[in-house]
Amino acid sequence: MASPTANPRALLKRHFQSIMSLAIRGASVAAGFAVTVLIGRLFGPEANGHYALITQTAMFLSVVAVGGIDLAVTRKFSAAVAQNVLIERRSLIKILGYSLLFAAILILALYNGGTPVMKLMFKGEVPQDAIPVLILIMISRTLTRLLGAVLRSQKAYIWGQCIEVLLIPSIVLVYIAIGLAPGVEQVLWMTALTGLLVGFAAFFTSLPYSTSKPGALHVPMREILRVALPLWGVAIFLNIADWYGLATASATLGIYEAGLYRVAAQVAGILTIITMGLFSVFSPQFAEAHAAGNMKRVAHLAGQATRLSVIFCLPAAVLIFLFAGPVLRIFGPEFDQATTVLRIVIVGQAIYTMTGPSGLILAMTGHERTNLVQTIGSSALLLISAPLAARYGGLLGIAICMSAVVILRNLASIWSVRRLTGINVFAGTVREKVEPGA
Repeated sequence: MASPTANPRALLKRHFQSIMSLAIRGASVAAGFAVTVLIGRLFGPEANGHYALITQTAMFLSVVAVGGIDLAVTRKFSAAVAQNVLIERRSLIKILGYSLLFAAILILALYNGGTPVMKLMFKGEVPQDAIPVLILIMISRTLTRLLGAVLRSQKAYIWGQCIEVLLIPSIVLVYIAIGLAPGVEQVLWMTALTGLLVGFAAFFTSLPYSTSKPGALHVPMREILRVALPLWGVAIFLNIADWYGLATASATLGIYEAGLYRVAAQVAGILTIITMGLFSVFSPQFAEAHAAGNMKRVAHLAGQATRLSVIFCLPAAVLIFLFAGPVLRIFGPEFDQATTVLRIVIVGQAIYTMTGPSGLILAMTGHERTNLVQTIGSSALLLISAPLAARYGGLLGIAICMSAVVILRNLASIWSVRRLTGINVFAGTVREKVEPGA
């Protein structure tokens, strides 16, 4: 009898969610890529730097607002699927309220102390309406990040991915393409307003997965925050590298150089389709398998995720490395200056992607504190080394620094997963416990 894996239809059905997740992530990156191309061609590298600084800062602050709540929601709300019940609506509203409360604290901080920071990032002159539009984008990204996680926890993978990553850049792309944006400021406002509309849509489509009737899954907010707090640091690290590298380039070298760096980083970010697309599907499966006490299943899923990462990542990374110059010239002739930067960043991103979902496994198997310790160490290294790298090595120095820190962080996670759980993420196996005297 033929193995089920030998049947193409069975194989496609088995990996349908992963493939669709990758397709959506791919479409979102393509839309974001196209937005950057149009901004670069219409308004130049400085406009790219301007747009990237505002949007990346807003997205980073949304991560601070959501903390690890989105990952905690994925882990805890997945139990509703396992138990075949709906989520308690009060629990859903509470997690949304807490996230918006944290966002409100950040808004107060921005209004009271945001201008000096913006002056530093823009080397003295803050663009008009920078802080209001940044705040609106942050709120919208807080909503879509959190509610996308809720939807994915209920196995609405495709719609959850669309909410989180695809709809906003696609709508903004259409807005620019039909010629409604006379400048980068208008593109930023469109990004903010579109994000709010998508956030509202996410809320109303999440409600059917919840109920106020008895028998629903009740998850105390204290339990969510207990899981989320260590994951908060992990979430910040996963998003700090892009933002901090961009902010360092702008503050140290200028907005023009920041535009060059952002384009190189965005091209290399194509590989994050694989990381985010696959892992957003695998994270609730890790949580379900761990909740059932099935560590062999966790190991098997880890091996699957790692192998799929390598299969999808390696060809794309090689092509980008070889044709870095022609790829950058798509954005305009000025961007050819970032060819070497792109090659450095793509190597780092490829190694990070192909070394597997170790950090995610730690998060989903109850080892949040280990994740937090590693995150604090790597974040501290990044915060100290990036400005020095920019000062002495320019854009090349920033690229090398960012790549090195990200790779070291993932290698530390691989070692921790092996030591704490016995899982080999490359082989997809788990070390059997040996009884004393056996």
